[in-house]
Amino acid sequence: MRSRIKWLVPVLALVLLAGACASEDEGGDDGGPTAAAQAAVDGNLLDAIKDRGTLHVGMVLQFPPQMYIDDNGNPAGYDVDLMNMLADDLGVTLEISNLEFDAMIPGLIANQFDMVSVGLVGRPARLEQLWFTCPYVPYRQVVVVNNDSGINDISELNSSGVTMTALIGSTAASLTETRFPNAELVELDQAPALLEVASGRADAIVIEEYLALPFVAENPSTSVLNPNAPFVAEEYGAWALPRGETVWLNYLNGWLAYYISRGTLDEVYERHIGPTEGLPACN
Repeated sequence: MRSRIKWLVPVLALVLLAGACASEDEGGDDGGPTAAAQAAVDGNLLDAIKDRGTLHVGMVLQFPPQMYIDDNGNPAGYDVDLMNMLADDLGVTLEISNLEFDAMIPGLIANQFDMVSVGLVGRPARLEQLWFTCPYVPYRQVVVVNNDSGINDISELNSSGVTMTALIGSTAASLTETRFPNAELVELDQAPALLEVASGRADAIVIEEYLALPFVAENPSTSVLNPNAPFVAEEYGAWALPRGETVWLNYLNGWLAYYISRGTLDEVYERHIGPTEGLPACN
């Protein structure tokens, strides 16, 4: 099944959010709710996807090898392979909206797409806005430091003289605030957040291990803190979908349960990213 990609920017996402809210308030031509709003009310998004013949997915194609744009300009990576598998099983065409990270949740709330696939962790604040599936991707967080920072131990990070970066609105940012409250946290897009550490303008960053290792290999001014006994937080990312979509949630969890139990997700992960300790069962 071929996938299509469309590009959205945060400003557009917020404009569409306002437009979607207005449409739902005003209703359709017959005075009733719009089709998107009615689908949400009925919990019938799965049928809507099948009827339209297209699966709309919000992604951030900036994190190789999990999700990115390949040399031919096409979406690629672990998440993209799973989305193509899902679309094939549904018998529909995949359409990816490539967004900035902070535009995903507003876009999903505005019904711009049917789900988000970017490894979100279901933190309590997010649970108030969205529903989450069982985990589909494992994460291990580590700390990357600038070699001239003088930081040799995790205990040295929690200091007012330390500047740390993290992806805007990410679980890594939340983890940094919780574990290192005395450090100054600067939230940026992923590439600038890493470059601040490489340049020495920041001392350290909390980041997924699969992103940290190739970055450190390409930037000799940086290293993983205590690589033989690193600061590690084992987490799992999930798919996010609109609240109230019971049928769609049950389908996605059943889909994950089927492929996790057969080892398919592990095989796809190892093909794109590397060895994995696996995922918890989706019950």
